[in-house]
Amino acid sequence: MLDTLPENLIFLTGVTGAVGTELLPRLLQRYPHATIVTLIRGKDQADVEARLTSSMAFAEAGTAQRKRIVALKGDVSQPSLGLDEPVLALLARKTGQIFHLAANVRFNAGLEESRQANVESTRAILRFARNCHLSHPGGVRLNYISTAYVAGNRRGPLLERELNCGHTFWNSYEQSKMEAEELVRAAEPEVPITIYRPSQIIGTAEAGKVRKLFGFLEFLKLTCTGKIRLLPASPETRTDMIPVDYVCDAIAYLSGEKDTVGHTYHLAAGLQRSTSLGEVVEIAYRILQEYAPSEQLPKRPEFIPVDVFEQYAVDGKVHKSFSGLLQLYQTYMSYERDFEVDATMARLARGGIVLAPMNDVVHASALYVVRQHFGIPDPVPA
Repeated sequence: MLDTLPENLIFLTGVTGAVGTELLPRLLQRYPHATIVTLIRGKDQADVEARLTSSMAFAEAGTAQRKRIVALKGDVSQPSLGLDEPVLALLARKTGQIFHLAANVRFNAGLEESRQANVESTRAILRFARNCHLSHPGGVRLNYISTAYVAGNRRGPLLERELNCGHTFWNSYEQSKMEAEELVRAAEPEVPITIYRPSQIIGTAEAGKVRKLFGFLEFLKLTCTGKIRLLPASPETRTDMIPVDYVCDAIAYLSGEKDTVGHTYHLAAGLQRSTSLGEVVEIAYRILQEYAPSEQLPKRPEFIPVDVFEQYAVDGKVHKSFSGLLQLYQTYMSYERDFEVDATMARLARGGIVLAPMNDVVHASALYVVRQHFGIPDPVPA
């Protein structure tokens, strides 16, 4: 079957994740004549096919496009991507674009575990990209999805071409992604590469849908249960969040533009467009008041100083589920990050991609989470 694959394939990792799920249908649209080979971990081929089907169903991707997608059982953390060498060699001869999304995004993973998943997978993808280049020089392009949080504990302005500034990190995910991006940067003289750095991903701008809840959405999910009543943060702090469809529209568009090779793009809202934590809580709580059954309506979370909150935690007045989330995300609530975005937004605007007002995006995501939690069906379109 693989022998009959056409030339100029798209090779995609991480298709079942939050970004990959939304990116796949956009790549099918952006490259209407391309076949997309997806690398998916699974117990067997049937499991791999089922995971792909689930991902496509969530994104409401048209089933008619399924014939343009090939699902391969593999593992990016393995040196040969978990594939047989003849298969890897065949793919190297036929691949025109690579999109590497797969990553371990667990903030509480150990550094070595994060490095194995993020650094070693990137090393394996770069080896594959170099083999593609050797098979047909100039005929391959690598699109690498990093994270805006390679900035670690640095304070702004955070520029797109900056990377290792001798700074430290809040968790192993940030550090391993910075180390992986260093590998990618080092390979730029050999392979055409574009790097994308999303900030905190939430749902789609209009529907609020996202396959995996991150950050604010996890806090909101827990708030729905009444387990979050105190927030150790300032309501004025603005936290950078970005809708997943904006990220995927940007990647799909920029990947097909010749002038974007060699560039790094912050796919973030930027400080001035970000919503303050106080506004986020206000938006979310208004939705809770409207949709939560009266007997299940939680109390509105109250902002308090970190040191006061810590005493509450010592006294056992903080739910352990909330304490666990704080261990992961406290630093993302404690101070603002000022990502450089203006040039990227101007470039995206040339392709018709414009970030929606973030208050509206936050509203859509909060509405999605609240409806999902309380089992409220989406309204029927008129």
